[in-house]
Amino acid sequence: MQVPKPLKRAVALAAWSEEGLLLVKRPEEDLEFGGAWGLPAVSLGEGEGLEEGALRVGREKLGTLVEILRPVAFGVEERAAYTLELWVAEARLLAQPQLPEPKPGKTYYRAYRFGRPEELKEAARQGSLCSRLYLAVKGLCP
Repeated sequence: MQVPKPLKRAVALAAWSEEGLLLVKRPEEDLEFGGAWGLPAVSLGEGEGLEEGALRVGREKLGTLVEILRPVAFGVEERAAYTLELWVAEARLLAQPQLPEPKPGKTYYRAYRFGRPEELKEAARQGSLCSRLYLAVKGLCP
């Protein structure tokens, strides 16, 4: 009998400002997508809702406040160690990001820049589910 994999729920932000779509760079040592430029995201805590998690992306990962506009995509993916359920929410940045110092046990971003959804194609090719989902929403193939 096969033991089911743990379920990991997450939310990614497609956060926009007047400068464009916020892209964040994952640390080089990240096991899944080292050095990739993509969307900021968090794993949802036990009982944490989509909007609550999306707001936490802004506070904890970007050091800024965001206005959640709407969820735009959902996907499920089987990964080696877990099953991922992931939502992508569009948001508006209310201030410039101030990336916090990394803390153990969580992924923190090394840099950010503003760009266009098309710039998610490399992360999508590396396997980023949130990048693939957002590209699909925008009618762009990875």
